Amino acid sequence: YRDLKGELAKQGLTFVDYIFILNDTDGHWDAVSDLIAPQGHICSIVENAHPLNQDKLKSKSAALHWEFMYTRSMYQTADMARQGEILNEVAKLVDNGVVESSLSETLHGLSVESITEAHRKVLEGHMRGKVVVEF
Repeated sequence: YRDLKGELAKQGLTFVDYIFILNDTDGHWDAVSDLIAPQGHICSIVENAHPLNQDKLKSKSAALHWEFMYTRSMYQTADMARQGEILNEVAKLVDNGVVESSLSETLHGLSVESITEAHRKVLEGHMRGKVVVEF
């Protein structure tokens, strides 16, 4: 956390307007709460296991947004068809090479050992991208 704050300071930044949490909401929460700008926006796609102290967000009038891919279909929202449109847009970006896979490592052979190894890598918290176990 201190490294992140220090790196921002090197860029002349104290706060940032937008933060997107892609892993470990609980683990990043203290840093996120400190670094979000007044009236900034935080979005997470990762559930939290513990209550999130929102006192700092309140004093900054910062917004917390949750994104869940299945909300539209689970709740039959009026804009449910929008999810298909979004997926089609992403498919075009992938086909045109604009968006690339986040795959960083492939483990071969579906076994207890390979799944244990993949799980260990994820739990270390230092992995960039995704690990896949293939048959």
